[in-house]
Amino acid sequence: MRRTLSKVFLAISLFSVGFIVALILISDFEWTQQGQAANTSPAVNAPKSESTMGEDTQNSALALNNAFVEIAKKTTKSVVTIRTTKVIEHPSMENSPFEEFFGEDFFKRFYPRGEFKSSALGSGVIVSADGYILTNHHVVSRGEEITVKLKDGREFQAEEVKSDEMTDIAVIKIDAEDLPAIQIGNSDQLNVGEWVLAIGSPFSEQLQHTVTAGIVSAKGRTDVMRTQNRDLYEDFIQTDAAINPGNSGGALVNLYGQLVGVNTAIATRSGGSQGVGFAIPINMATKVMNDLIEKGRVVRAWLGVRIQDVDNDLAKSMDMDRPYGAAVLEVVPESPAAEEDLKVGDVIVEVDGNDVRNSSDLRTRIAGLEPGSEHKLTIIRKGKEKTVSVALGELPENIADGGPTRETPEPTRQFGMTLRDITPAMAQQFNLSTDSGVLVTEVERGSPAAEKNIRPGHVITHVGLDNPVENMDEYREALSKYKPGESVLLIVRAGENTFFAGFEIPEE
Repeated sequence: MRRTLSKVFLAISLFSVGFIVALILISDFEWTQQGQAANTSPAVNAPKSESTMGEDTQNSALALNNAFVEIAKKTTKSVVTIRTTKVIEHPSMENSPFEEFFGEDFFKRFYPRGEFKSSALGSGVIVSADGYILTNHHVVSRGEEITVKLKDGREFQAEEVKSDEMTDIAVIKIDAEDLPAIQIGNSDQLNVGEWVLAIGSPFSEQLQHTVTAGIVSAKGRTDVMRTQNRDLYEDFIQTDAAINPGNSGGALVNLYGQLVGVNTAIATRSGGSQGVGFAIPINMATKVMNDLIEKGRVVRAWLGVRIQDVDNDLAKSMDMDRPYGAAVLEVVPESPAAEEDLKVGDVIVEVDGNDVRNSSDLRTRIAGLEPGSEHKLTIIRKGKEKTVSVALGELPENIADGGPTRETPEPTRQFGMTLRDITPAMAQQFNLSTDSGVLVTEVERGSPAAEKNIRPGHVITHVGLDNPVENMDEYREALSKYKPGESVLLIVRAGENTFFAGFEIPEE
């Protein structure tokens, strides 16, 4: 009986376990099916906005792509390749001392005398249907013969060439009609971060009408093409659109297909593009071009001051909270500045309410205005702000951008420079035209004076704006009024030029 009950109990237990396992398997199967269905079905549970966002992003990218394509189609036909050639003659090797060793015919075999043509390549932009083309001065100044090649393959010889070295702008004229002139934009409305295309002929004619894209990296760049002897008028647009040799004079266009700049220069260590290119703003280029066409020369406004940048030390000595603006070194007699009583030591910080960053910025702003026009200048004079109205003149064509002392046996060293009274012998040695002031005879490398570009032969004429010094005694007396930690302003004459130098009086 017990054995029978045990068998029955075992059978019931086995049945129960099997039933439970079956339920688990069925449930697992259903869950798996649901999971597979969830994985294989459309993303019905995904937020609808994600799908829409992806489509919008793609559409935006395609729109930008199509914009580049359309702009390239529209503007490349307005860009030309400019080839300049110049005849160069080999120098004669006759009567060379090497003839004694190699014979008279040696150089004639390997270095024959004669003429050959040297050529250079650049770019330009058609700005009028009747044949005016905008380019760079340094492109057309390279050669005697200038050939312009259009995108359709036609070639023309330049009939007129007018250029302005100070802005590196040139305009040439070809005998053609119904040319595809580019639309002129407004570079003042160009923003940093805005997309631009650069078009030109880099390296060779085989690469003409090359289009590169980038953004406006910065505006108002100065001192990019400063020469050894003179300052140019600069207000460059900086871009990372690839600009290479041969691109000079080509077009920088915005997404409206408008010309906003003339590609001009690159900053590079390799000779090719490294992402830093510069273009002349079209507003500046247009003003220069119109003057060249209509008047044959560029007419510039004139204020009548010599200026320099303001550094930190100079700002402190002039009671300014930060270095900015253009410090007045000299006021030309009978100039617009003199008539409005601008003074040496004034710092011009605004023109018509627009900030003046530095001296180059002020020069370019004034030069771009019309002679005879009146403008408001904001200046800082001895730490106080003042506004004056000035009627600008016209820049003269010939103007350049005004009892014996005793010998001091012991020189004075200060700020890393050695100072002496000016003797007749020293005046002759340093070719000085004056015997008034304190002469700099030595400058220690890396010293504060060296950092201010003070050199032997320079003369200190003032300690402070209102304290002229005739000799070392007056220099020491004027300097003794300053306490350690205070800033002192020195006026330094270098040949025919004058500049400010600010120093902090060292602790004793």
